Amino acid sequence: MITNLFGGTKAIVRDRAIELDFLRGIAIIAVMGYHFRSVDPGLAAVSIAQYPLTHFGREGVNLFFTLSGFLVGGLLLRQYAERGAIDARRFIVRRIFKIWPAYYTLIAFHAAARRHPLDSFLVQNLTHLQNYLGTSISQTWSLAVEEHFYLLLPAALLVFARWRLGARAMLAILGAVCLFVLVIRSVAVSDGRLEAAFAFTQYRIDSLLAGVMLAVVYWMTPDLYRRFARRTSLLVAIVLVLVAWLGFGTANTALDESVGYTIQAAGYVALIVLMLEHAAAIRRTRWFRAVAWIGVYSYGIYLWHSVALAPGELFIAKATAAGAPRLLVWFGALAFQAAIAIGVGYVTTRAIEFPFLKLRNALFPATQTGRRGGRGDGALMPRASRAVAIGASAAPALDDVPPPVGR
Repeated sequence: MITNLFGGTKAIVRDRAIELDFLRGIAIIAVMGYHFRSVDPGLAAVSIAQYPLTHFGREGVNLFFTLSGFLVGGLLLRQYAERGAIDARRFIVRRIFKIWPAYYTLIAFHAAARRHPLDSFLVQNLTHLQNYLGTSISQTWSLAVEEHFYLLLPAALLVFARWRLGARAMLAILGAVCLFVLVIRSVAVSDGRLEAAFAFTQYRIDSLLAGVMLAVVYWMTPDLYRRFARRTSLLVAIVLVLVAWLGFGTANTALDESVGYTIQAAGYVALIVLMLEHAAAIRRTRWFRAVAWIGVYSYGIYLWHSVALAPGELFIAKATAAGAPRLLVWFGALAFQAAIAIGVGYVTTRAIEFPFLKLRNALFPATQTGRRGGRGDGALMPRASRAVAIGASAAPALDDVPPPVGR
């Protein structure tokens, strides 16, 4: 047990892309900042600094969706590009080992602790329909979207393989699906069904498919990926549009839940490429590695960060009653909740998730693949290949990806 908590899993952590763990870290910090209990710090500069977290930290879920589409979709697309076929059964089994142990531990905890009535979450979460049926463990809605994605994507790729589709045809089909999702989501928003537009799989899957489309380009048309990655000015411009949207567009919920999700998906695709290809100057800095370290444990942190909220409220009440300065109460409350969330996330990841990953890799090793590009496109040699995976031994870098997190 001690070995699991403080060592013995170096291979799992080593075989990850630090640039993408950094993005996960940013996303989970945003989500925590949005959810954590806080007070007015009483200082304008601090209020301005925390504005991004308190006003659009919830949008971190969209970054997780697009990351997951790129990385998890990349597992199957790499097989498709190199062999013209996919091993859907192995993919699903390996996903189960990755997601379910920690997830069902959380459900068992809530069932035993009776923090919520059983009928408010148990059946919904056990059947992975919580995004449709509702759940008192509210952060788990996005896990249901992920589970549905894990079933739909391999099914679609099996059809693509049967039809022997190339990258252009796949991109056209996926792009058409994303456009269709945008249309029906906009209709739902115009009808006032904002909760459905936010949580239902058919309205959110385009954020994942945007990442899948990037994976198609990455694995099947590496020359196109290189040309796209070299256009630094374009990538930066897209990310700046994303930042502007987060700062101003998300204030309008209806607008954000319609076209806003599409804008964010495009921005996050550009951000992923920027991180993979142009982060060399910062990737060795301490702050970058600290955020990336948090990203390694983002799944566990996400699952359990809600347990920090009640202690945070108690801290605020006690400190305020004691007459502590508001700035000190603000800082202490956030630091206290962060310590609980990150600590519990770290322990549960080491004690539950990592051991099951080791067991999975022993029982169901990743599909062996070579280093070839897809369908005559040449060898896959962009710099990101060293960060994501360049050989069979690096498969966990793609496979051990946390699911997205919710509001």
